[in-house]
Parts: sequence; structure tokens; C-alpha cells
Amino acid sequence: MKPFVCPICGGDMHIVIESGLMVCDSCGNAFDADLAYVRKYGRILQEADRVVPHNTTAGCEDAIRLTASIPFVSGAREKQAECEKRLKELQEKAEHRRALARREDEKNTKIGIALLILTVFFAAAAIAGVVYLIMLWSKGQLSRETIIIIASVFVIIAVLALLSNNRSRN
Repeated sequence: MKPFVCPICGGDMHIVIESGLMVCDSCGNAFDADLAYVRKYGRILQEADRVVPHNTTAGCEDAIRLTASIPFVSGAREKQAECEKRLKELQEKAEHRRALARREDEKNTKIGIALLILTVFFAAAAIAGVVYLIMLWSKGQLSRETIIIIASVFVIIAVLALLSNNRSRN
């Protein structure tokens, strides 16, 4: 929008919404502003005030856009600077949250890899143990009591696995 021009000195004028006056930036003369302009630009400032408290980047961007469209209104530039500062703060906080999330993801990935390695290690050890027991059993080197204990352990493991599956389904 084209700024208003002072009829006396040709300087730029700004509208003071609260008083309904147009004041020259150069000579300081004040004139009554057209009431339609005061209302129109007052609504734009009110809209900017309305979206800022949402504390979102979109709200701040809207307020910046609105106040940038009326630089000749008293207080618009200050409100725009305030909104730009708030927008920068919101963007910095969002970047900080993203950085924290990335670090947490990296940490969780490392823990997951460590758990996977441990699981593979224990599975390999269990398989080796079962193979060893089968070899001893096939050679007849396991006592009857040992076979009963091994069978009991497998039964207990199977029952616990079934109970675990039933609980997870409920």
C-alpha cells in the first residue's frame, strides 16, 4: 500500500488508530484521518493481535504479514518486530525439540542394537546347550533325573509362553 503523504511538507504520514489522527513523520502536523481508514487498519491490527496469542509459527507469520501490510499505522512496525522475535523463538524451540528427538532416536537405536546382539548371543548359547544335551541323551549319558528336570523346564517355558500370548491378546 502506498503511504499517506503530508499535504504541508510532503513527508510520510502514519495513522494513529487510538486517536483517529494522521501524523506527519517529518513535520509532526496532525490531521483527522478518514474514519473508514481508521476502522479498516484498526481491524487489521486487531486481527494481528488475535492470532499472536496462539503461540504458533503460523499465527506469528500471519501477524507479521498483516502488520507488514500497514507500515504507516502507528505501532504496526513495533508489533511486527515483536512477532518476528516471537517467531524466531518458536522456531528455535522447535529445532531444539527436533534435535532432542534425534538424539533420543539415536540412543534408542544403540540400545536396540545392543539388545539384539545380546538376544542373538543368548539364542546361540541356548541352541548350543540344547544340541549338547541331545548329544548326551543320544549317547545315554544323561541320568533319568536330569531328563525329567529338562522336560519340566521345557513344559514350564511352554506354559509361560502360552499364558503370555493369552494376556497380550486380552
